Amino acid sequence: MSQRLTRKDVKRDEVAEWFGHTAESLRAHRKAIVLIAVVIVFGLVAAVGGYWWLASRSRGANEALAAAIKIYAAPIDAAAPKPDDRDAPSFADEASRRSRAKAEFEKLKSGFPFARAAAVADVYLGRIAVAEGDLERARQHWREFIDRHGDHVLAGEVRVNLLALDRQQGHAAEVAGELEAMLAKAPDERPLPGDVILNELAQTYEQLGRAEDATATYTRLAEEYPQSAYAAQARQKAGPAAQAQAQALAGLGS
Repeated sequence: MSQRLTRKDVKRDEVAEWFGHTAESLRAHRKAIVLIAVVIVFGLVAAVGGYWWLASRSRGANEALAAAIKIYAAPIDAAAPKPDDRDAPSFADEASRRSRAKAEFEKLKSGFPFARAAAVADVYLGRIAVAEGDLERARQHWREFIDRHGDHVLAGEVRVNLLALDRQQGHAAEVAGELEAMLAKAPDERPLPGDVILNELAQTYEQLGRAEDATATYTRLAEEYPQSAYAAQARQKAGPAAQAQAQALAGLGS
């Protein structure tokens, strides 16, 4: 019988040898493979657990925010206040309502420090600080909100609040410069809509006694943003020329 190996036999032996080496290698590294598998499993468990923990925290923060806002906007009922009613709270006076709302917003911030919903607490705490006459504390709350969440849907409102606060504290010239710098930017790079900037700038010019600049700015607002919520007041303050132009535009549209 011939001892010559065929090509098929050689190939079969090579495959068998490969599987043999592989099995031997797996046995030699069994502990390392088991350890890697355990690490992967624990990693997946931790990732899933972390996701659900974050989701739970987010829901908790949203619920706490909703409850705090409900207290902030609760009605005043001096005859029969219900401050502990979770569904429909009411308070004897504004001071007690404000105090309770302040405590709830502060608890939200401390209990959920990294939740986006908790950041909104600074918006309301700033309003409460203004109502209490503490303008510097209001500034701190609003500044913190802008620094951390400048892209939030409430960021525009907070920026306008800060501008008003600066004007109230005697910094109208600085506010004018800031608003002029905003207008110089491309529309998609401005931190506020164009009509809001122009309205704030016109008011600032008025406070500075720059009547001509204020009139020109109101005129620009009325011309560039005829559908703005500020347009009617802007036309009134801009004078007869702007009002006539508005009537002409209305005639063309009819």
